[in-house]
Amino acid sequence: MLNIIKSDLYRILRGKAIYIVLAVIVVLELMSILVMSPGSIGISTSTNMPITDAEFQLELSQAKSLGDFREIMKKYIDGEIDRGILANNVNLYYCFIVVVIIVLCTDFSSKTIKNSLSSAISRKKYYFSKLILILSLGTFIILFNNYFTYFTNLAINGEKFACSFGEITKITLMQLPMLYGMISILVCFASIFRKKSTFNTVAIPFMMIVQIISSIIISVFRLKGELFYNYELQYALTNLASMPETNYIIKCILLGIAYIIVFNVIGYLTFKKAEIK
Repeated sequence: MLNIIKSDLYRILRGKAIYIVLAVIVVLELMSILVMSPGSIGISTSTNMPITDAEFQLELSQAKSLGDFREIMKKYIDGEIDRGILANNVNLYYCFIVVVIIVLCTDFSSKTIKNSLSSAISRKKYYFSKLILILSLGTFIILFNNYFTYFTNLAINGEKFACSFGEITKITLMQLPMLYGMISILVCFASIFRKKSTFNTVAIPFMMIVQIISSIIISVFRLKGELFYNYELQYALTNLASMPETNYIIKCILLGIAYIIVFNVIGYLTFKKAEIK
């Protein structure tokens, strides 16, 4: 198992994909920090920014430079920029897609998996070696994203607009189970669909489609949406960043663990029975 992980890690570190992912994170988070407003891919769930006050919007429209824009934002914003950015950590979902592709889907597409499984490596050892590596790389990306955001925001915007180091660490730990659940969903998709093209077709729009369909169902059937809005992945990550009550944190942790177990069981059983060509 360790040899598989080492071999894959060596191949990944010699490639460009993981460095492109880190570069994209740097650019996106730096942009959010400079404009003092977190960016979101998908349905925005942040409640503290942007401000909709008419006078504020008018001043922004008259800003002639980034410096002017930042001065206006500083005048109106009362909150931690890094907390708002971490509230939108669902953006990391698309980074995890790249990781799953380079660790697992590439083996299916290049057919190197057949050679690996024809040797002394069992399917169980192969699957869990890949899972461990994907989770490890995912953890590195999460930590890089969160602490790069914290230190960069602290340096550029100052303590007034930054959480404490301890707060950032708490948010990170609280979000980890849900983020691991997100990774497990993608590993499950890769095990089921295997081909890069099919995996991308399903994985890339998955989060948005779930949100849109759920919102339509809630609206059409006039259902109470508290369960969805509290525990759907993106909403849960946003809520956890606001340091909620202990009871809610525990429920999210248990839900994240459930995602990890259920989707990895499905992924492994599917992979175990799959015909590898």
